[in-house]
Amino acid sequence: MDHGLGLSAILAQYWHIIPQNNNMIQPKWIIAAATLLIMSCGRKTVPAKTDNVITTTPTVKAPAKKETTPASVPEKKDKVVKEKELPKTEVKEALVPMVVIDGMGNIITPKEKLPEEIAAKADYRTLTRAFTPNQRTNLIYRYKIVPPRILFVPENYIKTTARGKYVIYRKKFWYWQQEDGLFYLDETYYK
Repeated sequence: MDHGLGLSAILAQYWHIIPQNNNMIQPKWIIAAATLLIMSCGRKTVPAKTDNVITTTPTVKAPAKKETTPASVPEKKDKVVKEKELPKTEVKEALVPMVVIDGMGNIITPKEKLPEEIAAKADYRTLTRAFTPNQRTNLIYRYKIVPPRILFVPENYIKTTARGKYVIYRKKFWYWQQEDGLFYLDETYYK
């Protein structure tokens, strides 16, 4: 049997097998086969849509606000200490990490707010350098922000390794301490 023949050629080869009556069985058989073929090829593979579907959305309740009243501190009038009796101690201001130069090269923290030993070493004329446009685009694409270039970090936040002292800014940017005491963004982020 030749597989390149069409349907009419196949029917012509086997026409003698089909019983022939005068009451027109052959056209009925051909019509039934063609109808079955069309119906099987036209079957939908997408499931039927259901009309009575009920969707529920979860409801989230806000936590109840607790009303708190500040506790009052009882005043002791018996033990009043005069200012002259208190010993004079020098109270140092608690140092917090500060952004010195941002990613655009702008000065955020002036020298007056830095500790004296670091402010004496810092040369703002050379520090106020912004990222290049390509570096800035790369940082925004990779990290969605432009991190500051230079930070001041007090001793209690500094971590030490064999390579030197470092801090991690926003849990993703590493800053390394240089000779002037300030922390510079690691070059691997923008080079």
